[in-house]
Amino acid sequence: MEAERIKELLNGHEPIAIVRYFEWAIFSRNQVNAKYLLLRMDNTKSDILEMDIPEGMVTMLRSRLDDFELVLHGKNGTIWERSSFRERVRELVPITKIADLIDLY
Repeated sequence: MEAERIKELLNGHEPIAIVRYFEWAIFSRNQVNAKYLLLRMDNTKSDILEMDIPEGMVTMLRSRLDDFELVLHGKNGTIWERSSFRERVRELVPITKIADLIDLY
């Protein structure tokens, strides 16, 4: 069910962001797994909704990243956005909710 919703969002025009971050295995700093997260606006609650992208959808997601603007690329991860997602977040989401999301990652 969630996979279908993610496909709809990727194929649509709604402002969204894609976050790629890395998880390391506790027993080995050499074993790194890239994880992907989709962020979208919840306009009714002035909030940001997070959706984990299943590993089976990563290939499809990566093929669609050309439609997104690269916002940040660093050693800890990468962020892409579409349709001015950051600007929408700045306008509609309280700064405390943005800070809480940043602190999670």
